[in-house]
Amino acid sequence: MNERRVYVGYVAREEGDGALDIVISPDGVKEARFKIWEAPRFFESFLVGRKYDEVPELVQRICGICPHPHHLAAVRAVEQAMGITVSEQTDLLRRLLLLGDWIMSLSLHVFFLAMPDYLGYESVVGMAGNPELLPVVEKALKFKRLGNDMSVVLTGHEIQNRTSVVGGFTAVPEGTSLQKLKERMPAAKEFALETTHLANKIVNIPPYLDLVRKCEHVALKEETQYGLLTGQLISTEGLNVPEGAYPEWLIEQHVPGCNSKHAVIKGRDSFLVGPLARVNLNFDYLSPDARAIAREVGFEVPCFNPYMSIVARAIELVHAIDASMEIIQAIGEPKYEEPRYSVRAGTGYAVTEAPRGICCHGGRIDRYGVVQEWDIVAPTARNIYNIEKDLAEF
Repeated sequence: MNERRVYVGYVAREEGDGALDIVISPDGVKEARFKIWEAPRFFESFLVGRKYDEVPELVQRICGICPHPHHLAAVRAVEQAMGITVSEQTDLLRRLLLLGDWIMSLSLHVFFLAMPDYLGYESVVGMAGNPELLPVVEKALKFKRLGNDMSVVLTGHEIQNRTSVVGGFTAVPEGTSLQKLKERMPAAKEFALETTHLANKIVNIPPYLDLVRKCEHVALKEETQYGLLTGQLISTEGLNVPEGAYPEWLIEQHVPGCNSKHAVIKGRDSFLVGPLARVNLNFDYLSPDARAIAREVGFEVPCFNPYMSIVARAIELVHAIDASMEIIQAIGEPKYEEPRYSVRAGTGYAVTEAPRGICCHGGRIDRYGVVQEWDIVAPTARNIYNIEKDLAEF
């Protein structure tokens, strides 16, 4: 048969550990597998029997890059199960916390995970060794620092939240601290605009321009703003269901040779989540300047080229800064509000938009507040099967 095999046992710069296995026959690519061999950690199992308020605290340990999306999805799932409604201030503080995570993580992805490969460097350290790129790296570090500092102001820690709980916050930041963050944002926004041009430049060449594979994109849709913390799950192929219906519509399947399940939409095929999907499905809700820079670089929606996700991330960085400044203005001087609620039995599911896409949590709690079952799906797991299909197409 004269088949050839290309096997890469460890793929760097990804979430977790994985391998790439490609079999090529005389007729073309016979098989392209993206194998995740990172050991399962069984979070869903060891949450059973825990009290409801332990869940948001524990699940933020799933990912050091996106702890807050996991935490907030779990918090909201518990609140839905127990019928808890939070205040407008709590909602705004949560949105600001999530946007800070976007600023930190999207900038990390663009400059430290993706850009070195596009520019031919082994790592960002190599980029810093180029006098022309050193200023870019320095600005990128400051940009990421802003996202980390937003977490410190809101939760007391760069990674592990210490103040956000079921029903609200145990402490709120001072208005002066929020204003100091806001004062740093105009300069960060200028860099985000520059980044969009740079990202667009490095991917607008062959072979990146040539990979267009139309697949279904899925994201949160809110009624009046860019999908972030709640809303409907919608897609480019007409899906439109409440966030709590995700277990019914976004199906996980076990596959041999991979420790991560493959995700499909019920009755359909693989799908994409993340910045490219969000920009495609929420373009009209981007901030005016984010929409303007997208049009300036020629970004047209819908876009089905996965390489353009780096451009989508840069566009979202512009939006995240604009949205953060608006929220800080709306919050003003935060006032402490003691979380008040009653423990009761119930079932709840919730979705947040992590930097890399929809982050899903939910389950069943008994009348004593003890978890009976819990479901967790990280955005990277949603994309595994779709990445395989992109690889085969490429």
